[in-house]
Amino acid sequence: MPDRGATIAAAKELHQRGLRFTNTGRPREARRELLRALKTLSAIEASQDSAHASVLVLKTLGYVEYELLGLAAAMARLDEAEALLARWELDSLRVGMHNQRAIVLLRTGRLTDAIAEFDAALADDRDAPVADRCSVLQNRAVANMELGAVRAARADLQRCLRDAESAGLELVRLHATHNLGYVEFVAGNLPLALELMDAAFRLDPTVAPGTALLGKAEVLGEAGLHSEADEVLSAAADIFQRDRVGHDLAEAELERARCALAAGEVAAARRFARSARDRFRRRSSASWRRSAELVLIQADLLAGVRTAALLRHAHGLRDELAAEGVRLPARQAALLAAQAALATGDAVAARRELDALGPARRDDPITGRMQWHYVSARVEAASGDPTAASRRVRRALDELARYQASFGSTDLRTASAVHGRRLAELDITLALQDGRVASVFNAAERARAVSSRLPPVRPPEDPAAADLLAELRQVLESLRAVEQDKAASEPLLCKRRELERQIVARSWTLSGSGAVTKPVSLERTRAALQECSTSMVTYVQAGAALSAVVVGDRVAVRDLGPTAAVLEYVQRVRADLDVLAHPTLPSGIRAAVRASLQRSLAALDTALITPLAIDGPLVLVATGALSRLPWASLPSLRGRSIVVAPSATKWLASSEVSGAAQAGVVALSGPDLGRGEHEVAAVGEAWPAARVQTGATAAALVDATASATVLHVAAHGVHQPENPLFSSVRMTDGPVFAHELDQRGHAPEHVVLSACEVGLATIRPGDEALGLASVLLNLGTCSVIAGVARVGDAVAEQTMAVYHAKLASGLDSAASLAAALAEVDADVVPPFVTFGAAWTPDLAGTGPLT
Repeated sequence: MPDRGATIAAAKELHQRGLRFTNTGRPREARRELLRALKTLSAIEASQDSAHASVLVLKTLGYVEYELLGLAAAMARLDEAEALLARWELDSLRVGMHNQRAIVLLRTGRLTDAIAEFDAALADDRDAPVADRCSVLQNRAVANMELGAVRAARADLQRCLRDAESAGLELVRLHATHNLGYVEFVAGNLPLALELMDAAFRLDPTVAPGTALLGKAEVLGEAGLHSEADEVLSAAADIFQRDRVGHDLAEAELERARCALAAGEVAAARRFARSARDRFRRRSSASWRRSAELVLIQADLLAGVRTAALLRHAHGLRDELAAEGVRLPARQAALLAAQAALATGDAVAARRELDALGPARRDDPITGRMQWHYVSARVEAASGDPTAASRRVRRALDELARYQASFGSTDLRTASAVHGRRLAELDITLALQDGRVASVFNAAERARAVSSRLPPVRPPEDPAAADLLAELRQVLESLRAVEQDKAASEPLLCKRRELERQIVARSWTLSGSGAVTKPVSLERTRAALQECSTSMVTYVQAGAALSAVVVGDRVAVRDLGPTAAVLEYVQRVRADLDVLAHPTLPSGIRAAVRASLQRSLAALDTALITPLAIDGPLVLVATGALSRLPWASLPSLRGRSIVVAPSATKWLASSEVSGAAQAGVVALSGPDLGRGEHEVAAVGEAWPAARVQTGATAAALVDATASATVLHVAAHGVHQPENPLFSSVRMTDGPVFAHELDQRGHAPEHVVLSACEVGLATIRPGDEALGLASVLLNLGTCSVIAGVARVGDAVAEQTMAVYHAKLASGLDSAASLAAALAEVDADVVPPFVTFGAAWTPDLAGTGPLT
């Protein structure tokens, strides 16, 4: 007969190994060790000591087998443990048994049953170890979060964190910190949520990395960063797939389905949601399975499905979820039922659904609040009350703007506009139906470029981010050296993407002030335009149609026809300009491409400008891809002063600041630019007191943004569409990124970027532009001159020499650019654009920088 003490000790060691595998998200390895522990204990005669050890093993095994085999297997193990506990009167283990049974119930979605078990555990925890009490508190917090009881969840986790810190339980502290981050996510404080989750991850990155990624992805999705969230979820799913953690894998697939829906990818959303539904069904997770079915209903509605069966399905899910006591999923089901009723043309049924549902709470997630506003407004419009619908949309967009203002990160401010996309489209549609110019203008301003109405946030110094940026610069320089070698460049590209992710993620935890500038009115805008003898055109899109709001001596709304043809011509123009920028292009090909470009520009002129019949200086508030257009190249706009602004509100704010400061001029050139030295020398000739530096470093450029009033940069540049905050201009020691300028919290009044294409921006929903020029404007720069396509070195030098001569003579930036573009000797009008507002130098105060 084996030695009893040694056998029990060996079983306990195997149990501890199983626990370590369980806590680090490796259930297959955990089950192997736990089964070995049971086999070891079976070799000796049963006693209270061996029963005690067996109960602990079975309790852990129940959780592990739920993950691997489902609910029935888990409950069988827990029942076996309960029988041993009762037979040998092991009362000290009752807390742990209540907790483990509750955890399994929680995983299946039986929340009220789970909380009852947690309450029973805490009612009898006088003699329980601190670790057991902490486990109960953490898990009850999760159940309360699912039920929307945020305060109760936060209180449990804070108590758990205090107990864990006093007892030196580092692993418990890690889990409690991560879960507190999730509580803040549910409460709507996303920057704090990300900060806490990152803090937990830093405590030990090897502990349950899949779970950490899953939680972070949910926060990113709520912030509107759906592609980033999906990338994180893909990594989490790989971990869960490897470790055969079926429930967590299904959760990751469900979140990926939601990301796909947000991107309008119906087929992908259905694929992920069906897979998640089937996994949940196999594990008897009824509540989770219903959540997956809700996503499938959303996909059907997005695809245009209009059937009574869809409505019945939504009603059934609503009733089942309400019976379970899960408020938020039940609300979502009711809202989907209202949308399904609207899809079948039954506004009365949709109204009944909303009346029974009641309004959203202030602490509901932003997605749920915006969905309730949207469905309510649609029902009001369908019921013949467009005024009430418009009023509700206004309130919703104001609420969303305040939500955007809660972020200090430009990335999150612009991304979160996605939550108002459908509301903004409905607002424009209702305004166009109303027909009044003021209605359309105000609707366009409400949802357009909200981030430009928020004050910039200066983050604290971050040495770690500075080190990461320096490393990224080195990686990009290494990439340039091997760009033709695919094998050598692939690992560098992976390193680049990882560094970019780490850098931008450090800004996500920055909170905003919550302050939002109100959109400017039509009356105030018109008065400001009349003062400078300028007209404004705001382009708006509703469905597949494009319209323009004209504000000048007269105000009007003009229907410009289908959007699709305009977008096709914009793409052709950009492609032709890129080809023509090559100096060695054969003359025959150059002539053919130039002719194609002129045809496309003429077509755009006919579609966008000619019907408006306006003369003189113009402010253009573009939408979507129109922001990528070289407007000065359109035939009827050549030689005219043109400004492209993110919104009327931003234009007016920039105009009021313009020219107020002394003009200290800095001109910098980067490497490998054929005429760069000559270009900055010409700037020096126009501004004798200017500071001119050739071969400038990244540090010189970053420092100049804090000291110059006028900053001219002659350097190669690139817009990065997939990660626009890493659009850059290249200096002698590497690139300077939009992201690091965004972190400075200050920018010159006027910036000229003669680099190729850095005037481009990635346009997010809500016409939120993200790129180098847009970052400068949001930091407070009044006027940015930049290209929206490739520009040859010689053409850039000629243009900028004339431009600065005109600016130094007293013309404003828009008029100076118009004159320079008219004088330059080039095949086509160089694709430079004035962004923001026209800036006028204070010549009386012009002097050197000190």
